[in-house]
Amino acid sequence: MTRLTAERPRRILIASSHSLFREGLRSLLQERQRADIVFNLASSTALAVAALSAMSPDLVIVDYDDAGVKREEFLAHFIEGEGPMRVILVSLEETGQVTVYDRRTLPVSQIEDLRFLIADLE
Repeated sequence: MTRLTAERPRRILIASSHSLFREGLRSLLQERQRADIVFNLASSTALAVAALSAMSPDLVIVDYDDAGVKREEFLAHFIEGEGPMRVILVSLEETGQVTVYDRRTLPVSQIEDLRFLIADLE
């Protein structure tokens, strides 16, 4: 049994009211990944929030500019959660950058590394 089959399939949630974006991204990711992936496609904030609880995705891709998926409301639910998850905000209106949020638990030994981030703020 390979490592990929021994683990649970990766779970990806794609949240956008634009069906072409949702289906196109799902298709692209399926073609490029050889691992088992379970997809959930959400066309509204309510469906995306429900999917957070129901599927505990590893990765969430949110259409940043989409009025149908309100990013502030969605991110509030993301912040409240506990499990490891990565959220990528993608803008269909602007190109060049995406925003990535990573929710994970760090060992105390890695907290010292944060002093460099604080030093950058001064």
